[in-house]
Amino acid sequence: MFEQELKDIWKSAAQAEKIKFDLSRLLIDLNTKMKVLEKAIRKRDRREIAASFLGIPIFGYFAFSIPSIVTKIACVLGILWFCYVIYKLQRVKKNKIPIDLALPFRAQLENQKTNLLQQAKLLDRVLYWYVLPPFIMNIIFIMGLGGPEQFSSLTLAKAFPVSTTKIGTLAGLAVFYAFIVWLNKRTVKKTLKPAIEDIDRVLHQLDSAF
Repeated sequence: MFEQELKDIWKSAAQAEKIKFDLSRLLIDLNTKMKVLEKAIRKRDRREIAASFLGIPIFGYFAFSIPSIVTKIACVLGILWFCYVIYKLQRVKKNKIPIDLALPFRAQLENQKTNLLQQAKLLDRVLYWYVLPPFIMNIIFIMGLGGPEQFSSLTLAKAFPVSTTKIGTLAGLAVFYAFIVWLNKRTVKKTLKPAIEDIDRVLHQLDSAF
């Protein structure tokens, strides 16, 4: 009986050491992935905000210089969208939970998971806040372009002169925006969700080790 108890204790100790080893390895891998993700997110935010600040005066110039009323409206919508992108990214950044090293390790991991879930939600809904608004604006902008003759009539055909060049341009934009949606959803599937699963595995290992 005593011998069996010793074997059970040895087996339990060996299992505990294995769990701690696996946990250490998971923590190292997770820390590396989180650093790469944080860097990529900061780089994306800086790029998108800088592009928005650049786009605002450009579309302001278009609104002033292009005579088409329809295109002017599109330019105003474009400016409003650029402002919304800045607000959206800044709000997500503001809502990010800071990693407080004074907190228990489990709490730190749960906060990181919450931040990743927020990023996944942001990218998963990119069609609605990042793609459809500028695509609609581009449709109005491009279809509103035309010669001086369009201002001699208030008919729909004059306000939105159609050409094969415009149709081709809009088709190209549709493919481009579809690619953006696919790319963001792929990022969620291939990068963010695996990172969230890694955190869940570490949390599970913590439960097993302690």
